[in-house]
Amino acid sequence: MSEVEIVKKNYDDDPEAEWRRLEGYHFEFEITKHMMDRYLKKGKVLDIGGGPGRYSIYLAKLGYDVTLVDLSDGNVAFAKAKARECGVSIEAYACDARDLSGLNLGEYDNVLLMGPLYHLFQESHREKCVEEAKKHLKKDGVLFASFISITGGLNYYLDECPAELVNEPAMDLFDRMEADETWSGTAFTEATFINNLEILPFFERLDFEKLALFGQEGITATRLSYLEQCSPQVREKYLELSLRLCENPQYFAYSTHMMYIGRRKTE
Repeated sequence: MSEVEIVKKNYDDDPEAEWRRLEGYHFEFEITKHMMDRYLKKGKVLDIGGGPGRYSIYLAKLGYDVTLVDLSDGNVAFAKAKARECGVSIEAYACDARDLSGLNLGEYDNVLLMGPLYHLFQESHREKCVEEAKKHLKKDGVLFASFISITGGLNYYLDECPAELVNEPAMDLFDRMEADETWSGTAFTEATFINNLEILPFFERLDFEKLALFGQEGITATRLSYLEQCSPQVREKYLELSLRLCENPQYFAYSTHMMYIGRRKTE
């Protein structure tokens, strides 16, 4: 199977997994919501790679007109059911993010691309995803695009199971870290861990201008499991610090996910 087929099967087999991952108090979700709320334009949202609908449903509750697209039929069915359960309405379709032409979608004030760029090994395919998103973005619209950071694997071991690093089969990940390069291979499924230094030039080539680039876990990724069990007072203090530091490049390594927020360059 290709990496895309493997990824589709992974999400079809357990569409609830990503919903559970952001359940309860989760720093990635809280920080991302805060930054999205700062830059979202009023109106319509296209959530490409929206998975089980965590962000789509959050935005629908705020009054946005939301359309979700995802590679996984299981994710789409779960998102529709969850939206009904939450008392909101969203449109949802199964489609490959590299070609949305069969859906006859219009233009949107905001386009989310939070998922597809995690899983495509070839940079040309990641570029195609962004170009597809751009086709459906109004001229003054805002793009929100997420990546898994090159430090994501290391952060996972430091947080969840430090001793298991000695059994890590994909040690070439750390070769790529040392060389400041992106790594693609088998992790939780087929995944690409982006070199953070590549993000801004990537979008520059695709004629976007940056509004923000930030670490979605802030400074918490290496201690998430512990911090999320702490008291609300402790969590709020780390959230406050993370929001102050999440856009500072020298702290990007403390995040497992990176988000780029941008808009088309003006002529």
